[in-house]
Amino acid sequence: MNRHTDIFNSTKIDTRARLRLLYGNAIGGLFVTLLCMSVLCFAFDTPEQQRSKTIIFFVFLTVHSLRLIDNIWTLRQSQKTNFNLTTAVWRFSIGVVLNSSIWASYSVLFVPTMQNIEITVTAVIMSALAGGAITVLAASTRLSLVYMSSLILPFSIMGFYSEFEYFHYISFLGISFWFVMLVSAGQAGKFISETLSLKNQNASLLDLMNIEKQEVERINNQLITVNEQLDRYNHTLESEVEKRTEEIYRLSNIDSLTSLANRSAFLKSLKKILQQSINSGLNKHYALLFIDLDGFKDVNDGFGHKIGDAVLSEIAYRLKQYEVVIDIDDRKDIMLCRWGGDEFLLLRLFEDDTTLDTLIENIQQSVLEPIGVASNNITLGASIGIAKFPLDSVDAHELIQYADISMYHHKKHGEGQATYFSPSLFIEFQHDQVIRDGLKYALAKNELSLFYQPIIDIETNKPWAIEALARWWHNDQSVSACEFIPMAEKSGRIVEIGAWVLHQACQDAVQWPCELAPAVSVNVSSLQLLDADFIAVINRALSDSGLAPNRLHLEITESVMLENGELASSQLKAITDKGIHISIDDFGTGFSSLNQLQTMSFDIIKIDRSFLQGLSQKDLTIIAATKLIADEFDAKTVAEGIETESELMSLKALGIRYIQGYLLAKPMANEMLHDWVKRFSDGK
Repeated sequence: MNRHTDIFNSTKIDTRARLRLLYGNAIGGLFVTLLCMSVLCFAFDTPEQQRSKTIIFFVFLTVHSLRLIDNIWTLRQSQKTNFNLTTAVWRFSIGVVLNSSIWASYSVLFVPTMQNIEITVTAVIMSALAGGAITVLAASTRLSLVYMSSLILPFSIMGFYSEFEYFHYISFLGISFWFVMLVSAGQAGKFISETLSLKNQNASLLDLMNIEKQEVERINNQLITVNEQLDRYNHTLESEVEKRTEEIYRLSNIDSLTSLANRSAFLKSLKKILQQSINSGLNKHYALLFIDLDGFKDVNDGFGHKIGDAVLSEIAYRLKQYEVVIDIDDRKDIMLCRWGGDEFLLLRLFEDDTTLDTLIENIQQSVLEPIGVASNNITLGASIGIAKFPLDSVDAHELIQYADISMYHHKKHGEGQATYFSPSLFIEFQHDQVIRDGLKYALAKNELSLFYQPIIDIETNKPWAIEALARWWHNDQSVSACEFIPMAEKSGRIVEIGAWVLHQACQDAVQWPCELAPAVSVNVSSLQLLDADFIAVINRALSDSGLAPNRLHLEITESVMLENGELASSQLKAITDKGIHISIDDFGTGFSSLNQLQTMSFDIIKIDRSFLQGLSQKDLTIIAATKLIADEFDAKTVAEGIETESELMSLKALGIRYIQGYLLAKPMANEMLHDWVKRFSDGK
């Protein structure tokens, strides 16, 4: 979906709103910045720089005066319908760029010679103005970034050239503050864009309500007319009853939203068509297409069901052009239906795969065409599964099931324009069903167990923590955690399984011998963390086992903050308040944000294995930066997936103290830990 996110690419209505916001905020900002420049130019005793500062000030005053005149004039003229918005945008942008250039010039010219209190005052003023710019210029993220960067970056960079060492620390803080402001500017711009979008949506919804009101009035008038006709033609009651019976039949077979056949009507037609083909012996070949829209859930969640319904109606209209009505026994049977939600079924005769491929390509292109609804251009995709008659099945229900299975395979893997059914897909589907069904009884049948992989403190050469890893032995076969954990999360059973893992890990850890008393580290999914009973689950695990809270580490991924950041932060704080340690797993592989880290309670950052494969200079830089971030948050850094001595030496050189991987220890059963520690301590 194409969204207008800045004043330079917004619609005319949004541009006018953004201009009013920018010009309205700018007047106060002009007076504040002029006051700040006056302080910087005249408040300090710097005779050798005073002439240059005076010139800078009067240039600044001139630009401000012109901008003030432009502000007053623009605010008065902007109410007129023929007002030139583009010219106003560029005037405002030029004014911001000129101001930015003057601030950058001030830093380049005077920062290297600043002394003591002047450094501090300048840093405070620059930071305050940069922070204020994020709000004042929120209607244009680009301009706020330009202005904020011109204030902070030149000052911070030039500070490195100062003879005062503490100025260097201020420069480091300035660079860090700049990164934080980048995120804040993006968030402020996003908020403005979403606010304007909601405003436009509300206007569109009001128009839709008026249309619906007119439609209701029209229908009511029709009902009144019909009732009058019934009274007038009472003698033809039998005929009218028959007509109404036909209308009820039509309504019971038609989807009210899209006007396509509904599920029951399509199934009846499909059965009849397939049976007629079998009886006639004409050897006709049909392809059943199961079409599911990609991204439709985001439309419903983001724009509401009204917009979602409009999108479904448009897609139905587009698919209608590919329907070929089949005439059987003097009755035209419908070959396109809305199966349910955002799913459609289409039955077509075909001669060969080439014509079928062309049909699929045309359908994909038709669905991909942007849909204009309520001032928004919405773009969707389609996952298509295909089952053939009579090649795959001659039964209507089986044919639909096979097309459905093929569609989900296409949605999952996204290979090609569509996925044709094959026996291997059915085997894969049955395997997934076996996994899903097996998970229901895995705990009751004691099929789950825990393996443990140590995390080594390479300074003391002793286990610092030990990660608990779930293993599943089902039907005399080991099922990979990469396979059953995602299914457990999708089905919601991860909450029950995770509670068992936590309880068992605490029971095992408390029984480890005294020479083996590190913390136990347990992975926690986002579903577990956001579950209302999770804190109670932790309390029971600690209470039943007697394990000290500081010996329990809970590993989470940073993506949990994207699902419900407020609840996640509350849960994490409650956990850390108990003395339990929080570890951010797979750091850097998902949505990483310094602002996000500020809202999280954590003690450990785990560097993902992907940064250790090859260990290029870029990887080493990322690892070093991660350690620096961890140090700044007073957190420990763990590198996982270490498999070679060269990787270990590189990490040692970067100061990484805690290591986990096959080079030191593979996952092992609990009863093997004691012997492993003895061998590891003896250097064997």
